[in-house]
Amino acid sequence: MPIAPLHSEPNAQSERVDEILHGWQVTINDTIGVFFNITTDYGYKGFVEGDFLAFDANLAYFATPSKLQTIISNFADVTTEPDVRASIIATLPRGGFVLTHEKFANHTAITLANGTTAYVRNNTIHQNNTINSDEKTLRKNLVDCAKIYLGTQYRWGGKSPLGIDCSGLTFMSYRFNGITIWRDAHYKDGYPLIKIPPETAKKGDLLYFPRHIAMLAEHDTIIHSAFANNGVVMEALSKNIKLSQSVLYATTFFERCEPTGVFPP
Repeated sequence: MPIAPLHSEPNAQSERVDEILHGWQVTINDTIGVFFNITTDYGYKGFVEGDFLAFDANLAYFATPSKLQTIISNFADVTTEPDVRASIIATLPRGGFVLTHEKFANHTAITLANGTTAYVRNNTIHQNNTINSDEKTLRKNLVDCAKIYLGTQYRWGGKSPLGIDCSGLTFMSYRFNGITIWRDAHYKDGYPLIKIPPETAKKGDLLYFPRHIAMLAEHDTIIHSAFANNGVVMEALSKNIKLSQSVLYATTFFERCEPTGVFPP
């Protein structure tokens, strides 16, 4: 499945707290009926229906980062043959993993998490990122990644181009750049961010508000996904009176000894 909803309870009508994208690894803790209590590689917990999971032990290679590539276009059609006229068997969202094989003129052979062999366009995938940029470049890349989601609708618990929430946007922007942060709108110890005074925040740093999070794009300009805007926008913080008067703290990745998370784990 391209996207697996992660629920707060073993019930499809319960709150969607997160989404697991195609090819992402999870740890199964317990089962309750058709639901599995799982923990993601970034420490988030919840319940997912078994139909969304692939259990084939032969697919352990999905745990080997060097063999995987990431969907980098908003969506990538998966076809039965290396031809744009071939049948489409799935459409994967930005951020999903696939195992890649032989390259053709315009397509790459892949294996999906369910073991199916198929094909995607070459320009829809890229090798998984690691932290290898200088600070200036990395800051720019973080903001550029967030900008890709501009116009995406707001979706509680979402983190794909189909819909994304505030912490989903910041999480995906950092993760695409090799940094795994906490997937929520508050600071949590154990992840490679540290708290800083809001006035010292720079491009790519995060600003926290009551139950909300945004990325600083430039001086006084933030990019965030907000229910009030029905999606991802850039705006001047000083003109958003409600937010500008309620900043709690900021965090940065750039004052640390060594990173503690990479993408994929």
